[in-house]
Amino acid sequence: MSASPDKTLSPDFSFFPLWWISVCFAAGILAASRLTAGYETYLTIVFINAVAAAAFVNRKPAAYFVLIAAAASGAFYFQITKSSEPSNSVKSLIESGRLKSGDPVELEGVLSGNPELSVGGFYITLSAKTISDHHGTSTVSGRVRFFAPAQKDETKQAYAELELNHGAGVRINSRIFREQRYHNPGTVSAVELIDQKGIDAVSTIKSPFLIERLDDTAVFLPLAWIYDYRQSMIEQIKSGFNISTAGILIASMLGNRHYLTRQTSDLFRHGGTFHILVISGLHITLIGGVLILVAGRLTKNRLLQFVSAVLPLWLYSIAVGAGIPVVRAALMSTILLFSFVVHRRGSLLNALGSSAIVILLWRPDDLFNQSFHLSFSSLTGLFAAAIPLIERLRMIGMWSPSREFPLPPCVPAGLKVFCELIYWSEQDWNRRLRRTIWKCGIAKSTLAGRLEKTGLQKPVRWVFEGIVVTTVVQIFMCPFLIVYFHRISPGSIVLNLWVTVFIILQNTAALASLVLSALSGELGAALVRIAESLNWLLLLAPKIFAAFDLGSIRVPVYNYKVVYVFYLIPVLMLTILLNNWKPVPRETKQYGATRGKSARFRRRLAISGSILLILVSATVIFHPLSSPAADGKLTVVFLDVGQGDAALITFPNGKTMLVDGGGKQNFANLKIVRHNGDSEPFDPDTRLIGEAVVSEYLWERGFSSLDFVLSTHADADHIEGLKTVIRNFTVTAALIGAAATEDQGYDQFIELSSEKRLEILGINGGQRIEIGGVIMEVLSPAADDQLKQGSSNNRSVVFRLIFGSKKILFTGDIEMDTENELVKSPAYLEADVVKVAHHGSRTSSSQGFINAAKAQYAIIPVGRTSPFGHPHSEVVRRWENAGAKVMTTGRRGAITISTDGKNLEVQTHRQN
Repeated sequence: MSASPDKTLSPDFSFFPLWWISVCFAAGILAASRLTAGYETYLTIVFINAVAAAAFVNRKPAAYFVLIAAAASGAFYFQITKSSEPSNSVKSLIESGRLKSGDPVELEGVLSGNPELSVGGFYITLSAKTISDHHGTSTVSGRVRFFAPAQKDETKQAYAELELNHGAGVRINSRIFREQRYHNPGTVSAVELIDQKGIDAVSTIKSPFLIERLDDTAVFLPLAWIYDYRQSMIEQIKSGFNISTAGILIASMLGNRHYLTRQTSDLFRHGGTFHILVISGLHITLIGGVLILVAGRLTKNRLLQFVSAVLPLWLYSIAVGAGIPVVRAALMSTILLFSFVVHRRGSLLNALGSSAIVILLWRPDDLFNQSFHLSFSSLTGLFAAAIPLIERLRMIGMWSPSREFPLPPCVPAGLKVFCELIYWSEQDWNRRLRRTIWKCGIAKSTLAGRLEKTGLQKPVRWVFEGIVVTTVVQIFMCPFLIVYFHRISPGSIVLNLWVTVFIILQNTAALASLVLSALSGELGAALVRIAESLNWLLLLAPKIFAAFDLGSIRVPVYNYKVVYVFYLIPVLMLTILLNNWKPVPRETKQYGATRGKSARFRRRLAISGSILLILVSATVIFHPLSSPAADGKLTVVFLDVGQGDAALITFPNGKTMLVDGGGKQNFANLKIVRHNGDSEPFDPDTRLIGEAVVSEYLWERGFSSLDFVLSTHADADHIEGLKTVIRNFTVTAALIGAAATEDQGYDQFIELSSEKRLEILGINGGQRIEIGGVIMEVLSPAADDQLKQGSSNNRSVVFRLIFGSKKILFTGDIEMDTENELVKSPAYLEADVVKVAHHGSRTSSSQGFINAAKAQYAIIPVGRTSPFGHPHSEVVRRWENAGAKVMTTGRRGAITISTDGKNLEVQTHRQN
């Protein structure tokens, strides 16, 4: 239902008015978010341009006045929406300081939707009505998302008795949070993520006894039934299929991602096909197409067809969460189906523009949502470039003399032969000749006829068009994929086709098994086996691409984001040229024009645009200028990784060393129980610290490679993140302590380092290494370390950096036994800055060690709230009493220490 090839995407407003209006409306919202002008200013601009457009009606300037008015309307609407936000929302209360994040409160409200099932518990979303805390009880608005852990049978039973379904009134006692967990440049804001989902705060319910059941609220019953049926299907799939198959089915059919395993998710992310696993526009479009086909079989009344297709489509969209891609696809389907009802041929770009306007009127902040950017950039590429390109290639390949197109294509011979190979049907041409009273011959590629006779032409055509679509969409999405995911996925050009085919087959077999199992247990079991076999095939290609590292490339970003805007210039230029390209002229005059000066100019422009696109693409993908240049200083950044250590050292000559990489949570106790009683361990799809924090920081700084990584010891909160970094970045060498060769954590680290072809270097006390004018003194462990049988913390690598007169001491997690050994040579411990050992635990930082260090700054890597109570208050007091300024990463965020060898500069990401 796209526009015909003759209706081109030119700057002329008349072709796609709703598309251009939506672009300007969005630009107005963006401008208003950056400027301080009041809404009165924007309203005045709207009025003036509306009057001017009316004065020039039916004349070209009117279009420009309309577009300016649309931009001003977007700015006006954004300002009005912001000024009308309720002051009593949970979000506003926390941001204003009236309510402190983490405080205990009692919230009363109504549940929206059924519990969202997850492994080890479930999520519920409360539409809050009142809140009670130490200030008293007050009316409140907003949505709070709770996670309820429920692994024990008695806990599950207690929650089941509460009947926490859609519309249930509840009163919950809990601590609610709205805060960023990790404070580093480049780290994705947790607050922004919940805002994008329309959530004000999050919480964890510690016990079902903290929930009081209240009266139910009236709900729309069909929607409640859909919620119930969806939940029942999740339970059936979870217990009836293996973990990998169940996770994919539940995500792709029912919009619940909590059952996806980390291994499965990583495979699809690596191949750039993760969007196919979750409910998105692809699914909604397929469902809408099936519904309209079924409706067309049942009735010829177009209005009935429209209602019978759109109503279940929207019910399904709401039931699976109504995310932006889902709402966008449902809106587009609705608009296009409505145009069909009123006997108008809908334009895909106008439909996209209409849905964009509706979404931005619903929630203007969605303009800053990455899902919005990805959805609309991909569909703009599809509708504005991919489909027009395929249409023109079809016209070239399928051309035969007709009243409308009497002249042959005017294109290079090679392109003509290729298009005929894909699209020319000798059989159709012969059938047409048999129905005519005249005979004629037509010169076409003989290879096309041979390919058609083999039956391969149509499959080759489908694969070719699929590759064209995925390639063009990747080009349009490229800047967003780099900025948001630091990933370019060339493998997705092939994998998208593979995954789409097999996920449709798998879902079909799974649905059939659920339906037929009620009639025949054996037939249902057979279909389950078929679905699981299809799942194996589905994963086969992504596994092969991942094994050979062919799926994707990890890419850092430039600090000057304007480079990504510049990237869009040749993309837009080539899109306009494509839509103005008429390869098959309608008349002799046009045929001559294709060989004239204007045609040569367009060809040169197309070549220039292609070259420019290649150059800019190479700049953003291979990022030759993204990493910071050497500045002659020694810089150490202690990252905020919560309960763990990670520090990036940049030497004066630009060499880099990452010391530790933070850790991860332990999900080893999570299991899925199947219907036959068997249980399988489950590793959930959660972003690890090494990916979500450390790698994100490095990419934000523009790094794609590191010279060294150093693991001080094998504790998970130090070494796990390094494993992720080694996978994401090119690393030259890995440094490990000489006393760490018998540790399982190190064995895994060394195995991965060997797989990635890193040079592995053992270091021990007494070594002095010079890097860029900085001396690295290794103080511990000794090569013949006598503490190997004790705590692994005492085998941590301890070293000191010396640059000019300034010294920085790294202590790993050493405890007092190692400290007492090091104090025997106190001169080696003197330092301006000390990374405090073991996160400020009382097992470390003995008074003798502190006295020997004589530090000016004591940096403690620890979370804002530590499960172990770190840093212990007596440790902080000892450092402060010794004259050191104590700073924790949990409160200050990333802490940057920089020195030129004479002076010391300290900067923090947060001020408190």
